[in-house]
Amino acid sequence: MQATQSLPEAAKDTIRRQFDRAESDAPIILWWDDGNYLKDIIQQACTELNVHLKVAEETPLELRANPVDGKQVWYVPHVKEPEDRDGDYDWFRDVEHTGSEVELSIEDLTVRVFGSEQLQAWELKNATRTDDPAKRREVARILHDKLTGTHLPTLEQLRTQIVTGGYTDPVAFVLENGWGDIDDDSETIDQMKDLLSGEGIDAVASESDPVGIVTATRRWAVAEWLIHAGADADAFPPEFRAETAGPHDLPELKSVLNNTGSQGVIADRYLGESMWPEVVQGVDDPWELSKCIVDAALEHRLWGEWHVSFDSGDYETCLDRATERYKALRGSEGYHGKYRGAYGPDSPWTETWAQAAEVARLAHRLDTWKDRTTDDVVSLYADEDEGTWQIDNAVLKLVVSGEPETKLSGEHPATETLGDLRMELQSKYVDYLEDLGDLVTETVEAGAPFVEEDHAYQFFNKESAGLESGQTVALFVIDALRLDLARHLAEELREYVATLPADAPEFAVEESVWLGTLPSETEFGKAALTPGEVSMFDISLVEGDLQPLRNNRHVTTNRRNSLLESDGWTVTREEDDGWRSTRVAYFKNDLDNIGEKELSDLEEMLSRRVESLAKFIGEKIQQGEWDQAYILTDHGFVLLPHHVTPEKISRPDVSTDSGRRWVAGEDVDEDAPGVLLDSSARLGYLDANVSVLTSPLKRFSKQGMGDARFYHGGLLPQEFVLDFISITQG
Repeated sequence: MQATQSLPEAAKDTIRRQFDRAESDAPIILWWDDGNYLKDIIQQACTELNVHLKVAEETPLELRANPVDGKQVWYVPHVKEPEDRDGDYDWFRDVEHTGSEVELSIEDLTVRVFGSEQLQAWELKNATRTDDPAKRREVARILHDKLTGTHLPTLEQLRTQIVTGGYTDPVAFVLENGWGDIDDDSETIDQMKDLLSGEGIDAVASESDPVGIVTATRRWAVAEWLIHAGADADAFPPEFRAETAGPHDLPELKSVLNNTGSQGVIADRYLGESMWPEVVQGVDDPWELSKCIVDAALEHRLWGEWHVSFDSGDYETCLDRATERYKALRGSEGYHGKYRGAYGPDSPWTETWAQAAEVARLAHRLDTWKDRTTDDVVSLYADEDEGTWQIDNAVLKLVVSGEPETKLSGEHPATETLGDLRMELQSKYVDYLEDLGDLVTETVEAGAPFVEEDHAYQFFNKESAGLESGQTVALFVIDALRLDLARHLAEELREYVATLPADAPEFAVEESVWLGTLPSETEFGKAALTPGEVSMFDISLVEGDLQPLRNNRHVTTNRRNSLLESDGWTVTREEDDGWRSTRVAYFKNDLDNIGEKELSDLEEMLSRRVESLAKFIGEKIQQGEWDQAYILTDHGFVLLPHHVTPEKISRPDVSTDSGRRWVAGEDVDEDAPGVLLDSSARLGYLDANVSVLTSPLKRFSKQGMGDARFYHGGLLPQEFVLDFISITQG
């Protein structure tokens, strides 16, 4: 039964009716309100009726003061017969001869809102009656809030709110809160059973206590979602066979998830407990029910089936199914980044399946990378769509995603299996790196490798059009920006410039593959990224030391800065200093420093740093109104899993200089460890015999250098195949 009017409207009708019955031309309506919950409602009614209102703040006798003429309402926020006075105490007998006395509390007026002749309305009065002052205040608050607006509730909704403390849906209340703070006296239990039964929850009929009522309601809701997802309704007991009108109707639990702020609690509750194990086990293909995101029995069986597929090597099916389950558990994104109908992206249940998808994707890449029919190791690694750089990216993301299964409640089978899969894949990753190193060795020994590629030492010559004087140019030289990190940075920048205001300049973000200098170390890489003719740069042995040279002069940091400044660049390492120039070269070494210092959470720090770089560079591009900007790097790196340590090997006696991953000397030859780069390699800048390691598990012993799992200097594509980013305005 729907409320027919609001409390202010009912109060106005009551006052108007009493005036009409009065014999006096200037009647007084004396309204006694037990509890003082109607004061603002009476005020509104009197304002709309244009009658005078007098309110007794402390004692009814205050109403006698300052008499006025005409119709008026006297409001007393007390009960007519106080408990501290004996007998029938008549405060204002003369009012009976001019107007009328009205004794209506907010509970009484609520009955009139629904129509006093209705028996159900009087049942509502009984439901609102309580001797507990605190509970009465809560009931009065609900009545006031729900019956003073434009959207008036039904009688059942109001009853439900009174019993549950504010909920309009008794089923939703129980599913989210259990019994909550509801009284567990027999009368309240009967009321709650009546409300739930009225909503079609037949399963509570045989229950007699709060625990049983809550359990039956929750099992009914899980059965409803399973049936909605495709389970056979006949597999459930008759009282649990929820009717679903069609695929577009929402199960009750999904409706709760659309409106709750407690998705995490609901996830743990309904995925941490098996509700219908016998039904789930009887389903031929549990993946037909994957959109049902409640019942641990289904969750566990889905994981078991997924793991069987993984063990059999069916990684594409594993990827599809894990992605499907992840999307179901995540829900759909609504306004302000809120997710509806599920648990959101940050739930450990969601994150576990997200990682399962990443595990399957990485396993598939590791299993198939050799199937590519190319003998070009640079293309094999760097191809934007199919390159094996994505394996590095996937391993980094896998480590960053952590151990989400450890946060799951219940005995989720992922707690026993997902960690082992991570370790297995990281071991296979090392095998992949070794195979990739062998392929590089074959490429170099076949003769004249990388001749057709763009080399970093040619950058200033090949990009001269974009670096001409007269243009505003920002140059960001970021140390150790591995190919996968650079591509992540480029994507972040594209997203950044896409959010710029409509009146801001437009920027195009483009990428290109370049090869860093070999050996792939900072000293040589940054020297190459310095203005000057191509013919003027080489790497040579000078008195036993391998040095980068320009015009036969050793390029130190100071020399590099001088060359840049002489070519019109302002060199800075600060985020807020030097940016007023029209040609700025910004150098940052923190990525390399992060790796060299072997800090904890290295993968997470690298990932966060790329995101902060994107924000910093994006802001500089926007604020500086640059015509052109470039993001360059000197080298990449190899990052081994935590459980792997590279082998230290001794330098050959014929070497005169060395790094982590290379040795150089006049007499270094093909018998030295690694791959020999000499004049036959035709690199165009290397004027020395240098043997460079390709194995990811080897490094030369050198004093002062520890066995870090982060290193560079060698001939793996991760170390010397680079991504340069250009950002152009217009």
